[in-house]
Amino acid sequence: QKTLDGIGIELGAGTGLFSNVLVLNGAKKIYSVELVPSVAQSIIPKVAKHFLNNQYRKLIPVQGSFDNIQLPEQSVDFIFEYDSFHHSYGLENTFKESYNKLKTGGVLILVDRCHPDSLSDKEVNNLLDIKIDQERLIKHGFPKNMTLTRRENGEHEYRKREWVSAIKKAGFKIHVFRTFYNKVRIKQLYWYLLGKLKKQKHIDKRNLFIIYLAQNFGIYLNDFNTLTPMKEIGYNFKTVGILIKR
Repeated sequence: QKTLDGIGIELGAGTGLFSNVLVLNGAKKIYSVELVPSVAQSIIPKVAKHFLNNQYRKLIPVQGSFDNIQLPEQSVDFIFEYDSFHHSYGLENTFKESYNKLKTGGVLILVDRCHPDSLSDKEVNNLLDIKIDQERLIKHGFPKNMTLTRRENGEHEYRKREWVSAIKKAGFKIHVFRTFYNKVRIKQLYWYLLGKLKKQKHIDKRNLFIIYLAQNFGIYLNDFNTLTPMKEIGYNFKTVGILIKR
């Protein structure tokens, strides 16, 4: 909590909503970095004045990229990103840029999309080839009847090993890196058990116990060797990471 009282950055800030929350919770100053010029120059300041009143000067809108942060090295106490880094074309470079801007002992907090390592390259490509819903495109200002895939929108489907490798190569110490998946459904349980029966003569009792806990007590699973590889899960889940600069 002490670290988040200092000077921070929100990367891929969008409207800067999380930046506002951080200021309201005691941050001294937040650089709200957003790639789209009109959002950084117009929307972020308006949102800040609305929510922060006389504290709005603590939030500084910055038009820029998470791969080229226009601040001195070792100048901030923490960095926060929400659903931003999966747009990175090179996770290692993105994490290195954040690492360089943090003071020693500084923290990077991420909330993003992380797939299990069991996701195949074919499945990754299938996810990226999905066309974005027309209603969503129109809502975000795109012309009617435009076709845009998630790949063309700059999205990526990184797996856990790719996230962890980039984080460690950048020099961070992983304090927390945990994925919260959807609750298990009966249909998922059926296909999981069927797949297990095809591969082996018996089912590990430990796996059955985990399934029992999930079904009866609503426990969320984050074990990549149990239910997470199932295709029905999709990508409506989040990974929370707390990374520390050594």
